[in-house]
Amino acid sequence: MNGRRIIPICAVVTLVSAVWTLSNRVAVADEISFRRDITPILTKLGCNGGSCHGKSTGRGGFQLSLFGFSPQNDYDTISRGSRGRRIFPGAPASSLLLRKATMATPHGGGRRLAETDPEYEVLLNWISASAPGDDSLDVKLTELRVEPSAQQLTPHESTQMRVVARYSDDSERDVTRLARYKESDGSVASVDRWGVVTTHDRVGESVIIIQYQALSALSRVAVPNAALSPKSSTRIDQFTRRNFIDEHVAAKLKSLNIPPSDLSTDSDFLRRATLQIAGRLPSLKEVTQFIDDASPTKRSALIERLLMSGDYADHFAQKWCDVLRIKRRGQKDRIPGTLAFHRWVRNALAGNMPYDQFVREIITATGDVKVNPTAQWYAEVRYLDRYVDDTAQVFLGTRIGCARCHHHPFEKISQDDYFGLAAFFGRVARKGGAGVAERRANEAIYVKATGEVKHPVTGQVVQPRGLGGPPVEIAIYDDPRHALVDWMSESDNPYFARAFVNRMWSHFFGRGLVDPLDDLRVTNPSSNDALLDALANEFVQSGFDMKQVVRLIANSHTYQLSSQPLPENLADTQHHSRFYPQRLTAEVLLDAVDVATGSPSSYGGLPKGTRAVQLPDEGYSNDFLRLFGRPTRESACECERTAEPSLSQSLFVMNSSFIDGKLTGGGGFAAQYVKQSDHRTNLDSLFRRVFSRPPTAEESGNALKYLRSEADAKKAYANLYWALLNTKEFYYIH
Repeated sequence: MNGRRIIPICAVVTLVSAVWTLSNRVAVADEISFRRDITPILTKLGCNGGSCHGKSTGRGGFQLSLFGFSPQNDYDTISRGSRGRRIFPGAPASSLLLRKATMATPHGGGRRLAETDPEYEVLLNWISASAPGDDSLDVKLTELRVEPSAQQLTPHESTQMRVVARYSDDSERDVTRLARYKESDGSVASVDRWGVVTTHDRVGESVIIIQYQALSALSRVAVPNAALSPKSSTRIDQFTRRNFIDEHVAAKLKSLNIPPSDLSTDSDFLRRATLQIAGRLPSLKEVTQFIDDASPTKRSALIERLLMSGDYADHFAQKWCDVLRIKRRGQKDRIPGTLAFHRWVRNALAGNMPYDQFVREIITATGDVKVNPTAQWYAEVRYLDRYVDDTAQVFLGTRIGCARCHHHPFEKISQDDYFGLAAFFGRVARKGGAGVAERRANEAIYVKATGEVKHPVTGQVVQPRGLGGPPVEIAIYDDPRHALVDWMSESDNPYFARAFVNRMWSHFFGRGLVDPLDDLRVTNPSSNDALLDALANEFVQSGFDMKQVVRLIANSHTYQLSSQPLPENLADTQHHSRFYPQRLTAEVLLDAVDVATGSPSSYGGLPKGTRAVQLPDEGYSNDFLRLFGRPTRESACECERTAEPSLSQSLFVMNSSFIDGKLTGGGGFAAQYVKQSDHRTNLDSLFRRVFSRPPTAEESGNALKYLRSEADAKKAYANLYWALLNTKEFYYIH
């Protein structure tokens, strides 16, 4: 296997344990640190995890800080809590801390240690030394390093990683045995609790995430295709580079030896681009013109037409209104606010407002929605924690809600960071309005001359500061929220631009470069770091031009690949060797049914011809939209929208009077085809309306045979429509 000598895993673990034990005996003999020696053991054993003693209420009367982020408090709890009954220096082995862990005394968490484990010896020596604390120890953990940080392995190969911690006194120690491990894709490569990586049958890349105390490190494990046919190898070398997106995708595919699929057909691309950019099916005229157009630049021209259309603004306004929680909550007097905010979002997108200005207008909104529509955001996002959580999730692409109560379990985000972000909203206030707190109408948002946010633990006033940024001084009468957006839109902000381009990538490819799309963090690595950085940099350099990001993605060769897999890229689900099919969202799907059948739906109080993607809030709905996963806008997470198929959906499309009325109604296309005797012309039109392509010879022959066998032409065309609407080709973007 690549010339490596494979050592039995049991021997590797034994060797690592022996080395670790020896090094830590030296540490114990010299100087024991609770923070450096004991806390990592408690973390590795799961004692301070969220499901055990690390949860907010503790367990069994014993509470530790989550993952040991407050070692001094943990030291006091263990050494002095419950009258010091957990440790017994006079007879260390009889200490409750050890007896519980070894199950010598009944323990709800089960056995965590054996007396032969090196960790047991370290704990025993610490207790024997009268459980020293950290009063005289100023050495802090500064760096975590994993060796190797990247490697290529063959299927069913195993290798041992080494994790090294570096401290502020320049000392280092091997912490392989005490680090925690997890993998991003266990089907490619998995890791055990001792840092042994094992690859499996699948080709691809798995990132091993290593965590030790408050730091994290990554190791990328690639399992490339072992051998390709000459034709497949040529596919990689001849991958077309239309822009820098293709350069980075091609580099990743080459490193994994995964060949790309062919270019999509014109029909597939027309349907794909129109649905994803404009949120609608192409018209019959558009299909005919695009297929007949021989121009080599027709795809780029199509993208520009769609970007400049009002349909683009309608489609992406609906997307943004979901995460901005434009919600009526069933109240009629909230309709003007949701209508105004929706219209503002739609017009901002149509005019290609720079994204930083778009965000600034929302976050710094003041006044009444009748004067300033963006104030509607504060009608739903009402409290300090929601200001912070929604701002971080929507505009920074990160979930920091857990840091409100404790240190973020996966990142360096602390309570100080959380409330530093909250302090930007410390002067926001409301006046006027009527109704209960969650449903006030006609209230106005204003900014007080002063205002502060206090840390819930220390009680001290927290200065505003961005995540990882310095404190910001805010003058009296100034609006701190402008300083927040200033920090966001800085060119080196690690969140703002990446969050947007990742959201757009997810829209077009079905998954983000970082997935989930609003969970950007070190311990949730992207599938292509270089590509994410390049997209973010281009977005900043363009002046936060939202349409430019769409233009870059849609014009790339990567986006225009066929969804048809090759044997060598069938298992690839994240490196974009092909286009991954996606089911139409609820609103787009309903509009597609309406357009294909020629029977538009209607929505009470809105003009005739209003499409589902143009609906301003959740108050306009029907059974179809609910069944197919339209979100209720209760959260800022795109995960609220579901695209999973269900039996209820299938039964609805097959049997409901709603769909039947569209197929048999007198004004639909099925009724019009009955009046035209040329079945071949009708079939060509029907397939182009439904699938954006003409029928194949086999499809045409089978359909003609059926139409001629039916005495009732109206029923025959309705049945044919019904059959086509129930296909995966109609439900999915290919």
